[in-house]
Amino acid sequence: MRSTSAAAHRKSRAPSNLLKRLLCSAVAAAFALSATLAGAQFGDRATSSLDQNATPRVLPIRSAFPFHLGSVENNKLAITWTPAPEHYLYRHRFAFSAGEHSLPFTLPDGLAMEDEFFGAIEAYFGAVITEIDLSSARDLPAASSLSIRFQGCAAWGFCYPPQTVDIPLHELFD
Repeated sequence: MRSTSAAAHRKSRAPSNLLKRLLCSAVAAAFALSATLAGAQFGDRATSSLDQNATPRVLPIRSAFPFHLGSVENNKLAITWTPAPEHYLYRHRFAFSAGEHSLPFTLPDGLAMEDEFFGAIEAYFGAVITEIDLSSARDLPAASSLSIRFQGCAAWGFCYPPQTVDIPLHELFD
């Protein structure tokens, strides 16, 4: 009698196990369908434009406008500037001084363009070399510095504030 009752019990349980499996399959299918519909409605989250930063990154000044000092030959110092891609330097914003003396310098012609901040300007998008005449700085006290002033912008509209870098003269003449 016991085995009949166990068999009857198994028989009565069988439909409920089948029902549970069907119900679980239906719930899993519903989740899969809702995920597919959400993906269709909102796009693939891995490549969604909502996840991508639409604002370009502002580079640190040293990365945006790196420069290299050459050696002083015949009292002239060459500085090579290499703006980062999509960055430019303003020709009219270069200035060099030592002590109270403004130092003469040369620059090649830049690219003529209309700038939203300064109007008609010349800009350098690629490498540019400026040559500074240090003749008048030779007799200055050893503690004096060469002040390098420049300014540039990112082409997408961010303008960096004017920059000043001071280089001790004794480092240039030694």
